Amino acid sequence: MEAESQVVADPDETVERPMTHRANNFDFLRLVGALLVVLGHAYPLLGAPAATPGLIGYGVQSIGVVIFFSISGYLITASWNRTRDPLSYAAARCLRIFPGLAVVVLVCACVLGPLLTVLPVGDYATHPQTTDYLNNILMKPVYFLPGVFTDLPYANVVNGSLWTLPAEFLCYIVVPLALVVPRLARPAVIAVLLALSLWYAATPPMESAVVYGTRISDAAVMWVFFAAGVLLRLGHERVSGLFRADVAVGLFATYLLVIAIEPTWVGHVSWVALPYLVLAVGLASTPYIRQAARFGDLSYGIYLWAFPVQQTVIHVAGVQNMAVNLIVVTALTALLALISWHVVEKPALRLKNRVPRLAQVKVSWRGGR
Repeated sequence: MEAESQVVADPDETVERPMTHRANNFDFLRLVGALLVVLGHAYPLLGAPAATPGLIGYGVQSIGVVIFFSISGYLITASWNRTRDPLSYAAARCLRIFPGLAVVVLVCACVLGPLLTVLPVGDYATHPQTTDYLNNILMKPVYFLPGVFTDLPYANVVNGSLWTLPAEFLCYIVVPLALVVPRLARPAVIAVLLALSLWYAATPPMESAVVYGTRISDAAVMWVFFAAGVLLRLGHERVSGLFRADVAVGLFATYLLVIAIEPTWVGHVSWVALPYLVLAVGLASTPYIRQAARFGDLSYGIYLWAFPVQQTVIHVAGVQNMAVNLIVVTALTALLALISWHVVEKPALRLKNRVPRLAQVKVSWRGGR
């Protein structure tokens, strides 16, 4: 990153600009994260004999999710600290998550399912799994539709990406609850939550509880990066020069050295190095890169649509060459994400301006500041 890419003095100047103007690289990073998830999922979905490629200690799809959670922790904290109004905060979060999610779930259940199921359409429509799949709208992960994708290498799973959504939405709920404490105590509260997440993340999967369709140990791995993003935002509000290019490069180099010497330490050190690197790059303002969303913020749509598109392409065209599959899938998914943004997500986000602010609650909650 060059000098012009360093963080500006006021951290609020780098986040939550109007949709028509972005002054940072976050849109680009989210897009990269979504595409890494597509790449990582291609291997198991195609039944590729090679393992999913790794990147700096994680599978590429996991790096994509790390990017999302690190950025989200930072920006969600910035959003709450700026408004501290529960109603407008909740409305903004719900309007960002649920409209796009509801559409992809309904299209999969009501269009894709009837077209691709091996069952008679009447049997499909009355099958309990069909109505059960609609629980995904409420972020309870359900992966199967009756008779759909039964003969694929990664059989029966319609949308395996949805498991992260309840994990992230819980973070949205926790942030205002954790930050209602006096300002000086906030980092300590988040640090405790981060430590708990590290503890749950270390739980063997077979010993981990499953709550609301999500294995806690899997979710906790990503909660760690969200909490790190929250801590970095709290630090950035106090130290405007917290993010520096030279520090990011040095920290990343140290991380690579550590995991090269002792690969088993990835989980112990990644939550320190990777969120700082992601946010240092994201808060920069790099020409051309900062314009990644000039046609729309496609990252969420790509994340939602890619898995069912990948499965459908394999169902229709068979197992193809990896490169050909990725080109076709990326093109189709980007088109659906573009439609989702302009027809569903962007209009929904405009509704948050109509939500009345709870002025009295806002004032009382500011008392914890």
